Amino acid sequence: MAAHIPDDGYCLVVHGPHVGITKDGLIGKVERPGIALVDNCCGSAIAASNYLKGITDGGAKITTKLQSFTDFQQGAVQELILPFGKRLGEAENRMKELPYALYDSQDILVRDIINTGKGGIKKGLALLGGIQINTGPDTLDYFHPLRFDLYDENGKVV
Repeated sequence: MAAHIPDDGYCLVVHGPHVGITKDGLIGKVERPGIALVDNCCGSAIAASNYLKGITDGGAKITTKLQSFTDFQQGAVQELILPFGKRLGEAENRMKELPYALYDSQDILVRDIINTGKGGIKKGLALLGGIQINTGPDTLDYFHPLRFDLYDENGKVV
């Protein structure tokens, strides 16, 4: 994990899903410069959410091709979101809850990766997790931090 970090160096890991919000406050969509279409953001998350909704509503079957080589990322997102079907189904606003559910799944995965490789931490490692908020071309994007952990050289959170 840390083979490319200098012996006296630190590592910063930043992770999290992204979500779009239009200037009118519509979550899950974003205006893009030079494109008239207000587009999905994050398209992969929305596709995974729709897949999950189809399963939980009984209209779709779980496919055995979740980890298809032709679209590995989409398969991984679909698999990561599966445990959050009830939570998303009961959410007051599914699009608002979706990036938080994805963040929670990614947070578990990233912390597992760090715990597995913590023997390679040199001086320390900082973990920053949150949600990237993409906005229209006339507005700054934002990062909503949800976790900040600092690991010492022994892999312990300080």
